[in-house]
This record gives sequence, C-alpha cells and structure tokens, in this order.
Amino acid sequence: MCNCKLQLELVDISNSHTDFKSKLDLLETGDWVFLMQCPECEQLWKVDEWDKYQQSYAVKISAKESWEEFDSTALIKAKIIENHDGLTSAECLWSGCTVKQVKGSAYCVNHLWSTGARA
Repeated sequence: MCNCKLQLELVDISNSHTDFKSKLDLLETGDWVFLMQCPECEQLWKVDEWDKYQQSYAVKISAKESWEEFDSTALIKAKIIENHDGLTSAECLWSGCTVKQVKGSAYCVNHLWSTGARA
C-alpha cells in the first residue's frame, strides 16, 4: 500500500534502502541516483544509490524533465541541522565565517557540507 503522501519531501533511506526501492518502479538511472516512481500514486522520487559510507536520501520531485539536476542540497542541509538538534549561538570556526555552528560541531552547516557531512 502506498504511503507517499505521508512521507516528507526528503526521506533518509540509509537503513531501509532496499525496502524503500522495492516499492517503486525504476524509470531511469543517473550518476549515483535513480528516477523512480510509485506504481500506485505515480509520485516521482530521486533516489540516491546506496553507499555504506554516506547517508542515502530519497527526494520527492514533481517532473521527469531535468530530474538529475534537481538540487536537494538545501533539504539535506536542513536535515543535518535537524539531526543535530539545531544551531548554537557560537560562530563557525572556519576562518572568516560568521554563520552559527551546528550543535555538536565547530562548523556551520555550509562548512560541514563542504567537508562531506550528509547526516
């Protein structure tokens, strides 16, 4: 049974990658991503390839056109902040940066992202 409408726009599928994909139809394969579609409601998903060293996400998208270029960076950065329970009042320790640190880190979300953090 389809639960796409109940899913958030960005879904962390790191621990359920195979199960998540098994409920969808593969439409196209890109560079480390898949365009998939729910056979019941026809919701389109841009699904990351599984990587044991990195978080994998599925993102709801609205169109097949240019699906590989859909940028989920802002959604993932918001998820990083959420996963760390927000921001501190301290500034990022990256030289010259005045953006607030992500809790549990010395860096802001932008500099965490630049180091490869995705969770």
